[in-house]
Amino acid sequence: MIKAFIIAVVIYAQPLVDEDVLEPSVRNEVDRALSLAPSNEVAKAHALSKGSRLSFEVFGLTNGVSRTDAAIKVVSSQKSDGRWFSGTNDVSAAASAILIWSLE
Repeated sequence: MIKAFIIAVVIYAQPLVDEDVLEPSVRNEVDRALSLAPSNEVAKAHALSKGSRLSFEVFGLTNGVSRTDAAIKVVSSQKSDGRWFSGTNDVSAAASAILIWSLE
């Protein structure tokens, strides 16, 4: 009976995962996406994030989405030339800012 209980605990015990901390594979994809993005857009995003230290959560811009989910969504929407588009608008600077935010 005790062995069955221990096995049940081991099987069902899940480690607590913080969705706001990127796991290494997601972090690698974010780093890769930023390296493919136009360097001037990434530089603008870095300047904004370092200069202001404003948090997307403060302004309600994340809509409750975790950093991991936001990073996966942004990385997967990157075009082959390294840019991001919303319709016909180039939103690479904003996408880079979200990726940088997800790394913090």
